[in-house]
Amino acid sequence: MRQWPGWARAVLTLLLIMIMLGAVQPQRPVADAQGGGSISYGSKVLGRISADLPEVMYSFNGTAGDLVQVRVKNWVGTLDPQVTLLAPDGQNAGSSTRSPFAVASQDATLALFLPQTGVYMLLVSAESGTSGQFLLTLQGRGVVLATPLIYGQGLDVIVPLNPQPQYFTFETEDCPTVFTVANLSEGQPFTFPFMVKVRDAQGTLIALLYGGDAIEDRLVLPARSGRYEVEVLSEDPQQQGTIHLLVTCADQAPGCIGGGVSGAAGADLGVAMECPPCFSEDFGGELCDEFEMTATRAGDGTYSFAWPAVEGAEWYIFYILDAWGVMLLDSPIMLEGGTSHVYSFHPADVSRGPFTAHVNAGSGMDIGTFLCVDEVQFSFDGPVPECSIDVGVDIVPGAARLAVASWTPTPGVGAYLIHIYAIGDDGGLIGIRVLTVPGDAATYHLEGVFPADYSRFRIKVDAYSEATGGGAFGDMPQGFMCGGSADVEFPKPGPVEWGPAA
Repeated sequence: MRQWPGWARAVLTLLLIMIMLGAVQPQRPVADAQGGGSISYGSKVLGRISADLPEVMYSFNGTAGDLVQVRVKNWVGTLDPQVTLLAPDGQNAGSSTRSPFAVASQDATLALFLPQTGVYMLLVSAESGTSGQFLLTLQGRGVVLATPLIYGQGLDVIVPLNPQPQYFTFETEDCPTVFTVANLSEGQPFTFPFMVKVRDAQGTLIALLYGGDAIEDRLVLPARSGRYEVEVLSEDPQQQGTIHLLVTCADQAPGCIGGGVSGAAGADLGVAMECPPCFSEDFGGELCDEFEMTATRAGDGTYSFAWPAVEGAEWYIFYILDAWGVMLLDSPIMLEGGTSHVYSFHPADVSRGPFTAHVNAGSGMDIGTFLCVDEVQFSFDGPVPECSIDVGVDIVPGAARLAVASWTPTPGVGAYLIHIYAIGDDGGLIGIRVLTVPGDAATYHLEGVFPADYSRFRIKVDAYSEATGGGAFGDMPQGFMCGGSADVEFPKPGPVEWGPAA
């Protein structure tokens, strides 16, 4: 499945959804709350960040289990916004990210299921001393009634005209998991134009799938990666159709459905047919006849990719899928005018091959419409030398959940990524924060990143050769070098012991 074309196509559409549809809440007029204040679900407020007012705080009432979606975009000026959400107990509930679905790379987005009931605080600040006006949008909905999806048991979902959202959930088992959406209803341009949103356990939108140009879409998820929510809608409320949802382990996933097969899922075919192409065989015409990407091994764990320039192309989207069709999370990048890219593999990922690198050429703001596409398969013939980082974590005595992480310096490092995970009662890891640290650092104070709901945490430190250039917007470190981790446990609060009276 070509996940990136589906994601990229969603960019402009998602903006319209957030502005026009507002999820399930009615629209409210834009309010002026320059200095912060109390807001509620459905609010849109204008604010300002300046040297005299470097941060603005808003409060809202939330209920445990609510899905909250926050977006802050630059309105006037050069503002590069950042958002932090504080829970009622004062703990950091989440921070904004650069969403691959955002129209502008400077948009700060945050989505999560609220962990508690009470008053939440939204803190809006700026990166790198930037300033200007911003537009903050807060959307939220309560807990919804969701139908569980059972492994190996497909489910037909009828999407009527002017549909209301339908919700489904599943919990990943101890195997790489494939979530399949099969679409055999007729529609425009080829099939029924459904819309399926997939969120992880934290509430982050990880996939936005659209019908209309393919018979089947697949999403491959890591084993034991938690609970996922599936929301089914229609991209065109004036069309109706049926889609088929199926969750399986990767080794039990059915073969791809061929074109022209009748039935909602094709589960009774008994044979695996070639996957239908996302585009017609003459996609791009003569313009793409010479558009061919090459892959050259440039060193231990590193590949260099190159392709010819396409007439009229303003950007190229590049990403890598492993043998299971899972995207390497630090591989997607948009290159403005570039016709080459170098990618360094995490040593643990080398065995996931053979790999397929994809490049899509396009222009303008509609990054879901491509001029040309190509892909190339490659693999590693031998092992890649591994290195490791020794990580230590020391709790600061007398401080409230403050710790200092330290690690052995890595020669040639450009930046470090520090991943903070909470360790659940079942041993599973819950992602809390990701921090970027300069390459000349060997220690870092960890404060405000240890939620009170957990006592055990894992601190993972990864070294990268380049401080920027990775990720969908080029603002993440790239060129993985080494990694290491250490666990830390904070004392659980116990009963108060009273001494003898004075």
